[in-house]
Amino acid sequence: MSTSHFVMIDGVRTHYLESGAVHRGRRPSLLLLHSAEFGGAAELSWEFNIDALGEHYHVVAPDHLGFGRTDKLFDFTGQFDRRIAHIRSFIETLCLGPVHVMGSSMSGGLCLTVAARAQPDWPLRSVVCCSGGGDAPNNEARKTLNTYDGTREHMRAIVKVMFVDRKWAADEAYLDRRQEIATLPGAWEATAAARFKAPFRDGSGDRRERDSLDYAGIKVPVLVMAGAHDTLRAPGYIDGFVPQIPDCDVHVFENAGHMGNIECADEFNTRVLAFLGRVSG
Repeated sequence: MSTSHFVMIDGVRTHYLESGAVHRGRRPSLLLLHSAEFGGAAELSWEFNIDALGEHYHVVAPDHLGFGRTDKLFDFTGQFDRRIAHIRSFIETLCLGPVHVMGSSMSGGLCLTVAARAQPDWPLRSVVCCSGGGDAPNNEARKTLNTYDGTREHMRAIVKVMFVDRKWAADEAYLDRRQEIATLPGAWEATAAARFKAPFRDGSGDRRERDSLDYAGIKVPVLVMAGAHDTLRAPGYIDGFVPQIPDCDVHVFENAGHMGNIECADEFNTRVLAFLGRVSG
């Protein structure tokens, strides 16, 4: 079973989950990075994956700056690179060494950005990107995701956007857990801050970098996973960047929306383990 821990990272009290500690030092570590919707956290993104993966690897899943049970901080002048630096220091502090890194949604794009840089910020062995990268249209589904008002019914609407199966939105206990994390002191403010944009700014360098990634320059194996019914991404969005990645596997969940790692957990775990087995030789 996964265990919960806290560690100080550059003065930030950082929460993380750990599984498969018995493999530490004997197998490469696997770093899981969660999605960034209101209420996003390691314990919700990876609850159906971390122990299955921990049977084979040493697995760690931190909460990003401002999310989950990590300190509620936000960097208004460099939020994207601040998140990357926080994870770099996390890897160094825990002495994880070269890692397989897996990102859901926002974190999937974050992983691809790091991997595509001429000098990646993290010591990477491979990347798994689930529902990340490519075009993220500003449609009605995304507006629902981005305008959370703190109410239970709005959280239910967010869950309906992210999942195909309506059982998740009808599960009151599941909504309770998401509401709890989304309404922790400072959680709404830290998550909403990423949506703020001054009317006199034309767009950040972070966005320009992500829109012009050198996918062809990615030097590690990549697995891209997508939901066939993901309303938060443009239809066929992976076709716009997957062919550019030199060593890239693709898996599409036929019965999932934005959260294939949750809705199709067994399928996700099996496919990820097969990929890691291949790239580990």
